[in-house]
Amino acid sequence: MDIKNSVYPSVEVFYSTRMLTSEQMVHDRDLAEQYLKILKQAAVRNSPLYVDGDFVSRGVTMCCANPIGGILITGINPSFNPKSPYGGYYTFRDAIQDVKSYWKNKREQLFGDDISMIEKTAYLDLFPYSESCQKKFQYEIDNNLKLFQNKYQDEKNVKSFQVSVLEITLSEIERLSPKLIIAANKQTSYYWGIKNDSTWLGYNLQVVDKSQQPDCLLGKDIELYQIVGETGYKNGSDRIGQDRYPTTKGGKSNLLGAYFIDYALYDNRHKEKYPTRILEPSIVKELYNIVENSPIFVRIDSQAEE
Repeated sequence: MDIKNSVYPSVEVFYSTRMLTSEQMVHDRDLAEQYLKILKQAAVRNSPLYVDGDFVSRGVTMCCANPIGGILITGINPSFNPKSPYGGYYTFRDAIQDVKSYWKNKREQLFGDDISMIEKTAYLDLFPYSESCQKKFQYEIDNNLKLFQNKYQDEKNVKSFQVSVLEITLSEIERLSPKLIIAANKQTSYYWGIKNDSTWLGYNLQVVDKSQQPDCLLGKDIELYQIVGETGYKNGSDRIGQDRYPTTKGGKSNLLGAYFIDYALYDNRHKEKYPTRILEPSIVKELYNIVENSPIFVRIDSQAEE
């Protein structure tokens, strides 16, 4: 099946209908092309991603015009929208107005009506390929990983589908340089390296002791992490992106010092049952302000301006 570029939506067309900068457009166009290239390569190699005959044709679904240096929300992958069968583009500010429960819950629990915080927020799916059933999606990329390992087991430097995609995503995360990260999906946290036996993106996430948590989390059953260490990365040999983001020669992550929350976005059914697990806009704002004004980020931001 030959999927031609003309089938997919154009980033240029998306930007032409909005008051967004050409610099942003060029970046997002190049980012989408990188993701699309990996998807097509997976299809050519007979991966399970291509077994149903339509997954590759769905292209890339991606949030555009993300702000730098603010809040980052990450998901695992976008749901499939039959109204946009070949993928598409959106801004977080537009999406958060959606009345659908997924986006509605995000706004109610994280921002309320605080437009200033919404404008500071970027959204990024680690894998920008649409599939509504996450179990099916995970099965496909897991099997793709095994296929690559088996087919190229005697070759060196061959990367799996997951690694190839996450290298692009890691580069974008570092560019965005968020001060507060909210992983709004359990599977997302797994790829951030929250478990000791799974490095992946490889950020050095340390639980903030309850006695040292900000007052805004008092009475809440929300685990807060911070990206710590000399570099912000783990030293594991299996960490993604080591060639571009080494921990040697003084290399440091732009996320060093950032707060990280492993958070399931609960809906209205859970608010009464798990009230201590629910985030509130005031908590999100205070956590962001704490890191925004911390010495490490003041130093990093001042260096960036020089």
